[in-house]
Amino acid sequence: MGVNSFPQDVARGLFEGNPVAGLIEGFCLTLDAGGDLEAGPVVHVQLRPGVTLSAVEADQLAKACQQGVQRQLDTHDADFVPHPEQGPAANDLAIAVHPHRSGPFADPTSIRDGYLLRGDY
Repeated sequence: MGVNSFPQDVARGLFEGNPVAGLIEGFCLTLDAGGDLEAGPVVHVQLRPGVTLSAVEADQLAKACQQGVQRQLDTHDADFVPHPEQGPAANDLAIAVHPHRSGPFADPTSIRDGYLLRGDY
């Protein structure tokens, strides 16, 4: 995928027009290597302290976030426009929802001003 997705675009996609954006504390981005040797973007979303979601609620939040970020990237990033020759999964965007201070957010000093993390989460 040849996309230039900027943290500001992702933030707008997560928060603007999202009726459940108030549950989100923050986010970070990683690249996840797939089985086809292609790396795809993953947006990790951290819930606010004290927020607990069922699996269904977390899935609904992830879908709302995915739709918002996809809409933002489609609107403002020509690199993210679907390319049929690359197949239907070429621009798949994964959203991972994490309870407060878990996953890549477990060590709050590790993110600070950086949005892109390296490692498995």
